[in-house]
Amino acid sequence: MSTLSSVREIARAEAPSFSFGRVVALLAGTVVVGIEALMTRAELHRSRRQLAELDDRLLRDIGLDRGNARFEASKGFWA
Repeated sequence: MSTLSSVREIARAEAPSFSFGRVVALLAGTVVVGIEALMTRAELHRSRRQLAELDDRLLRDIGLDRGNARFEASKGFWA
């Protein structure tokens, strides 16, 4: 094996392997994670609104009082 081919092998092994496909895959993964986070927040927001609509009897059944339900329901979308 010549010195030149040895240098080429070392250079090839240490070069970063960035390709268009890899960049697209990373971006797509980031978008999917962001969408999942938004969907989770939307579900929490919906659940909190429903909690605010429960009557006192149902709140007692789940171990909450009106104050706790109001506090939870007043949290914002990102809370």
